[in-house]
Amino acid sequence: MAARDLLFEAGDRVRTWGRYVAGPGGDWLDLARVHDLIFKPQGWKSHRSIRLLGADIEAIPTDWAPNRVPAYISVVGTWRDESIDVEEQSPDIPAREPSAKRTDPPCPPPPGGWRHGALAFDLDYGDLESSGAMVHRVVFRPSADQEVLAVAATDIEAVTRQLSPQLPNQLCLVPSRFTRAQLAEVRDVWLAHWREWRLESFGTGSADPHAQPFATAEPFRVTAQMAEWAETLPEGLLRLNPALRPA
Repeated sequence: MAARDLLFEAGDRVRTWGRYVAGPGGDWLDLARVHDLIFKPQGWKSHRSIRLLGADIEAIPTDWAPNRVPAYISVVGTWRDESIDVEEQSPDIPAREPSAKRTDPPCPPPPGGWRHGALAFDLDYGDLESSGAMVHRVVFRPSADQEVLAVAATDIEAVTRQLSPQLPNQLCLVPSRFTRAQLAEVRDVWLAHWREWRLESFGTGSADPHAQPFATAEPFRVTAQMAEWAETLPEGLLRLNPALRPA
């Protein structure tokens, strides 16, 4: 989905999910997706919380009946600038996206198949990363006792010279769609704007099933400034997963 398709304004319908929090100031929905393990007192909420207006509190389930700890809920409603007029609510929240099953390397197997055995733990990458020849690497496991290193590279020959002797029948090379410099530029923009854009998490270490790298971010919402910047990036380089999005 394009970044501009994630924009909304006051008066638009939005959807989100989070942890219901009751307090003296009313009903809240905590949209934080990342939680640490420190104990929080009852009624605690993070700075990523919004007011709920018109929620059916009696219909909100609880996780632990003896302590009446409220559960997570999904809501749809009208955005009122840091609050939502609730139109729909549900105890069902989106399932976590499953981890990618990296079983089939994005290269045809060599004659005789992929080597059986684990990757060497002390591989010498030389200057592949600092030179930008190697953009990203990820391990695929065709079977329980096979490991293949898949590398997205901008200089296939350089990576082959450095790694092929160390990884006989365990190396898969694909031309990278993006460069290390492009990923680093995205990271630098995130670092410069993470407070302003209310980013909960971001990173440049993800790869798709074809070993192609991409950057990710989880902002509170997509702003016009963020969308304008995102549209200057090559297609597929950035994936946004905002806590609030249009309904």
